[in-house]
Amino acid sequence: MYQFLTDCFADGDPSNNEAFAGGFDVRDMTYRHGGDFVGLTQKLPYIKGLGCQAIWISPIFQNGENMYHQYAMHDFTLLDRRLGTLEELRRLTTEAHRLDM
Repeated sequence: MYQFLTDCFADGDPSNNEAFAGGFDVRDMTYRHGGDFVGLTQKLPYIKGLGCQAIWISPIFQNGENMYHQYAMHDFTLLDRRLGTLEELRRLTTEAHRLDM
């Protein structure tokens, strides 16, 4: 199993990096880094190639301003749009299943 901090792994869609005030800064480990569902989907073959049979992503819900770890949820009914859309999350899941993960 490979556990992701989604925000820190791969930025597949830079257009969602600054969805909220506060932005992101890849030079500061305490800030957001822009990783998202699109980036994770793009990297699934790499993770599969490491021998991993499953993935565990960080929480997906609406989160604090610069909480890269995603464990500071504000609303458990909304996706954090900095991570992507529901459709992108579904593509990530579909691709993981296609790879037998």
